[in-house]
Amino acid sequence: MTTRAGYESNATDDTKSILPQTFYLTVTQEGGNSQYNYANVKMTKGDENDYSPEYSLLWKDGSHSAIAVNAYTFEGTAFTVQTDQSTTDKVLASDLLGAIKATENSDITISEDNIGITFRHLLCKLDVTYTWGDELQIESIKSRSIKSVIYKGFGTDVTLTRETAAVAKGSNTAEIKAYVDGEKSEAIFAPYWGTSPQICIIIETTTGEGEEAVTENRSFVLNVTTPASGFTSGNRYTMNVTIGGTVTQTGDISIAAGWETGDANGDEDGTTGNMATN
Repeated sequence: MTTRAGYESNATDDTKSILPQTFYLTVTQEGGNSQYNYANVKMTKGDENDYSPEYSLLWKDGSHSAIAVNAYTFEGTAFTVQTDQSTTDKVLASDLLGAIKATENSDITISEDNIGITFRHLLCKLDVTYTWGDELQIESIKSRSIKSVIYKGFGTDVTLTRETAAVAKGSNTAEIKAYVDGEKSEAIFAPYWGTSPQICIIIETTTGEGEEAVTENRSFVLNVTTPASGFTSGNRYTMNVTIGGTVTQTGDISIAAGWETGDANGDEDGTTGNMATN
């Protein structure tokens, strides 16, 4: 993935962009069943960083101040993350993005005929960075790697209110097979206030060389401390874990109200975790 969020927008070179191929746009200009109201219109990405609707949309008039607009990367109200997120595509399929036009701090802007959208991540993500303890860095161990990581007891489903971009936690939890990139893992999950989530790690070590080489798998189970306020919509959580020969040492969870350290184009002091499309 180009960024840890899974999305990257490059305004000058679209070949470097990884944006949703489609999203669903709702525009409400009048009450009732007006011909100028459009619900869940499928928007499809073009050759540049812009999107086109499946049919023509018309402005009722030149005044856009009272118009309600929202956009999401899926069509319904019930959303469930993938329980297998071991590939990039499956991580992206779990990333619920949304935007609404609000009176303050709006995700959506209207300029003449154009609608500009800055999507927000509506679910949660936990990134874990692993380091090797002294017992696994001795000379006899020729290689070490993380084979798989399972996040257990994390939420998997939400109900979305499309008018407000609010997500209500569901009641389901499951084992989520995480995306592993070298000595890091990540998975997207639903906001959840449950107790005793865990991370299960399988590592592989090889001692000796040639015909005398011995490969061994070891498994570890880590308890994850749920933040006092629960796992909150839109937050990225990070944790450091040191893997020893027989035990692990887990650092505290840190929380960022967004998924990136820079903006979608890599600027260090940009907004966190937003993807801009126009």
